[in-house]
Amino acid sequence: MEWGRLMSKTMLLKNARIIDGNGGAPTENQSVVVENGRIVEIAPNESVAVPAEANETDLNGKTLLPGFIDCHVHILGNPDPRLSPRLSNIPIRDQAYLKGRSLLDAINACRKTLYAGFTTIRDLGAPNEVFALRDSIAAGEHIGPRILSAGKGITHTGGHGTEYSNDMAHVADGAEEVLRAIRYQAVAGADAIKIIGGTRPALSPPFRGREGYITEELVPGVEEAHRAGIKVAAHAHSHTGGIKNCIRAGVDSIEHGFPLDEEAAEMMAERGTFLCPTLSVNPAAQQAIEEGLWTYPGSEEQMRRMEAYARGTVALAKQAGVKIALGTDAAMPLVFHGDNAHEFGLMVEYGLTPMEAIVAGTRNAAENIGTVDVGKYPDLVVVNGDPLDNIAILREPASIALVIQEGHVVKEA
Repeated sequence: MEWGRLMSKTMLLKNARIIDGNGGAPTENQSVVVENGRIVEIAPNESVAVPAEANETDLNGKTLLPGFIDCHVHILGNPDPRLSPRLSNIPIRDQAYLKGRSLLDAINACRKTLYAGFTTIRDLGAPNEVFALRDSIAAGEHIGPRILSAGKGITHTGGHGTEYSNDMAHVADGAEEVLRAIRYQAVAGADAIKIIGGTRPALSPPFRGREGYITEELVPGVEEAHRAGIKVAAHAHSHTGGIKNCIRAGVDSIEHGFPLDEEAAEMMAERGTFLCPTLSVNPAAQQAIEEGLWTYPGSEEQMRRMEAYARGTVALAKQAGVKIALGTDAAMPLVFHGDNAHEFGLMVEYGLTPMEAIVAGTRNAAENIGTVDVGKYPDLVVVNGDPLDNIAILREPASIALVIQEGHVVKEA
């Protein structure tokens, strides 16, 4: 990483309230010592020997947290249906134009996302050009969160993803084709695999709201991804049987997951399958439908049912001990890049405690990525106030006082 100001050789963040992302009670009046961009000490103020050359920052009244993680975004997608691209109505020209435009727009989306405190995102569904954006940000050529990306999703004939004209999906029917598609994505550079399990097949009305792949179609491909060290995320909703097919196949996370039943929740808890509920989609979809902005004709009633299922699904998952990870589905209509922290508030509204929501966006999101630990290059967020008293402050841009990524200060109020 080259952009952003590298934290001074020695930096002291003092008088902090620390929420470490692991679920424990916050600690008050703490000091964090950073040397050469690496955390070397976290201790009470009075226990820290302040280096003479340290650049001190007083965090009195502020809270220090790990950098946030959004496990489900579409960074190349435009969330505002009101913005129309300048098209020529010549399909062969427009396809290339839309791809190029989406990459340019994604640079701005990445900046907004990072400034909101999200230092890592997982992109679950995009043309494979997203890998170029990922690598460019990793090389320090552009400002943005660390990106893990699935690139193209794997879907069946008429499945979700095939409604787009921008090369979003591999169409694969049967176990052999699914296996081949997953191998293709792994070789293309995917950090994750996105597969459509229980689905919203916008182009196949006879199957809308029903299960997608059966378990036997998924198992060889999921096992192949795991052999390559790649996790599999399953888009699965609207049909509990379809969700269970994905769980039985060994996927690592269920995306959306509405509706769960007790059996599905118990299966997920037993197998360690994450739930990424993407609650931000529900109110945004209702607004988009009401305003005539919804872009998936025929699926409006299905989205209303998902909204009705959401609270019960979160409650069942929490009761069963399912690990819940934060994801927004940013780029769905009116789910805006940079407003990712709305998900924290919705998780609390739907039954999690503020601490559980923060854990969902830190530790649970990616196996401690970004947690405040001695020895790590820090991904840190400083917010004005206490999010345990008011989770909504995490969504307020003015409350994000400081964002540090890999030891680099990337946003200062």
